[in-house]
Amino acid sequence: MRLLVLAGTEDGRELADALKQRGHEVLVSTLTAYGADLAQGQGLQARSGAMDEQSLTDLLKANSFQALVDATHPYAVRVKEMAKKVCSDLCLPYLRWERSALEVPDHPLLHWAKDIPTAAQIAERLGNRILLTTGSNGLPEWAAHPSMKDKALYVRVLPTSEVLVKCESLGFKPNQIIAAQGPFSQEWDEAMFKQLNIEVVIAKESGKVGGTLEKIQACLSLDIPLVLLKRPTEVDSNSLTLNEFIKNLEESI
Repeated sequence: MRLLVLAGTEDGRELADALKQRGHEVLVSTLTAYGADLAQGQGLQARSGAMDEQSLTDLLKANSFQALVDATHPYAVRVKEMAKKVCSDLCLPYLRWERSALEVPDHPLLHWAKDIPTAAQIAERLGNRILLTTGSNGLPEWAAHPSMKDKALYVRVLPTSEVLVKCESLGFKPNQIIAAQGPFSQEWDEAMFKQLNIEVVIAKESGKVGGTLEKIQACLSLDIPLVLLKRPTEVDSNSLTLNEFIKNLEESI
């Protein structure tokens, strides 16, 4: 079976590799060239670059794919909606694979927010030295939010030139930017939080693979408040294991 797998994360590549081992012909599509390099390093065929509806349609048609497997990040809402629409227009099967959510304990240091404005308002009252570990896509909204105006805001982002240019264009200085590739251990997080005297950490609930658990453990260990952005509501997410998902895919197509 010829499958296009949208996957720029570790668990997405794991799924693509498992499909390949089952004898399927798989092309991994990633946003960044770095993501494609990682996939190719695992012996997978890969392409990179952002796609709109037309380019995704052209890719699916040109390669006669029999299904699209969406294993993008849980917060990649725009890509998910676009992929579903294109598959619907082409009458092509769309299957969503999403990493399982963490079971986050109730704790007075852990605060949930439905979106960036809510998270910013919560963080505003918790401390002045704030670390964003939510990626670079939402940085313009964070930088422009009134609640962040008088805060010492630090960002942890991927160490690529494109991301660093974005950070600098938004006014972040070199001493506010931590450019590093995760996920990170609890010990690494603790050392960085202490080095920067961080008073509040903001993160996404990205599951076990995304390093969220380590951030939670580091914050609880250091008595630092953590604001967690809730996942977007996803009606077609699933709780299947990797093998169960692949079996379901093979039986449904």
